Amino acid sequence: MSENDRTARARMLMVRVVSEKIPQAERWSVPKEFKSWIDGLSNEDFKVYMDRLSALTRHLSDEEYPRQTGVFITGKLYTVDKMETKQRLELIGGEATAYFALALWRALEAEQLVRQLNE
Repeated sequence: MSENDRTARARMLMVRVVSEKIPQAERWSVPKEFKSWIDGLSNEDFKVYMDRLSALTRHLSDEEYPRQTGVFITGKLYTVDKMETKQRLELIGGEATAYFALALWRALEAEQLVRQLNE
């Protein structure tokens, strides 16, 4: 998969996370605005956005991800008594990631407006 294909897939996944993980998203115009913003970012700006989002969300999962790309990771196994907790973590972690994605988007827009005011 080429770098452009990976970036396009990551953009699509971010839009999907926001639209699927936030319960009231279908009633908002925000997911459409977010998609438009994500699609309008250059590949470099998108990478910066994802790096900042990653720093915000790294503690929302029990999975450990490698620093290198292309490495296959198997999932952790849980006992039956911990499966409910794991499922709850996945639900809440997904919602938190979606809200962080939206908050970072708006924070970046606010930073840009502050720069414009200070010019």
